[in-house]
Amino acid sequence: MNGPLVAILALAGLLIGWFLRGVIFAYAVPAGTAPARACPQCEDQILAAGRLPRPAVSRSGRRPRPAVSPSGRCLACGVRIGPPPLAVELVTAVLYAALAARVHPALVLAAACWLAAWAVALAWIDAAVQRLPDALTAPAYAGTVAFLLLAAAVSGHWRDLLRAVLGGLALAVAYLALVVISRSAVGLGDAKLAASLGTLTAWPGWPTLFAGAFAGFLLGAVYGAVLLVSRRAHRGQRIAFGPFMVAGAFLALLASSAAGS
Repeated sequence: MNGPLVAILALAGLLIGWFLRGVIFAYAVPAGTAPARACPQCEDQILAAGRLPRPAVSRSGRRPRPAVSPSGRCLACGVRIGPPPLAVELVTAVLYAALAARVHPALVLAAACWLAAWAVALAWIDAAVQRLPDALTAPAYAGTVAFLLLAAAVSGHWRDLLRAVLGGLALAVAYLALVVISRSAVGLGDAKLAASLGTLTAWPGWPTLFAGAFAGFLLGAVYGAVLLVSRRAHRGQRIAFGPFMVAGAFLALLASSAAGS
């Protein structure tokens, strides 16, 4: 294990997590709604993920603030407008450190870190409002494929790239079939996210792809059972599946003996 690399990526995860907090704030809104740009309580505008021009001024007369505070509260009025304090930052840092310890070479690690950043934001948004915005799933997939393409070009592992692309498409098609069979179980956003997760987990091999998909369904089933037993949900109620897809895929990738090949 490369200790300095783990430490560097853990620090990078903290910084990226702070940026992701703004992304989550902007896109954790109902479908069909424009990205959030201001505190819902005091309407103080926020530069969430760079979505606002700097000359803009809020109704309160203040210039937009640079980002959502790591405290998860509006810096103007103190109301909670994001995930719990440091939650996103710490999750991203731990995930980046784990990837640095388990995944190589560098370009494959870059692909994993790229997808991890988008996946953390998507998981949080899905948990909050049960949607996976195209504005995030599209760059997640494009960047993952681009980094793996570079990895294949440098190493000559074109078979790995072909398997990764086919794996991503296969998993996306499988989720699309589930959408047709039962829209209450998964949605189109899940299928789009599956394309990225399947691409990354198929790079080490088909077993990692299958393990990641199975782990996602297992985690989701366990969570659903707990909700039913505790009577916090009723049978047939839809739950956000994105977080379990993400958790299953990255657990499988980290556990794979081929992840560092």
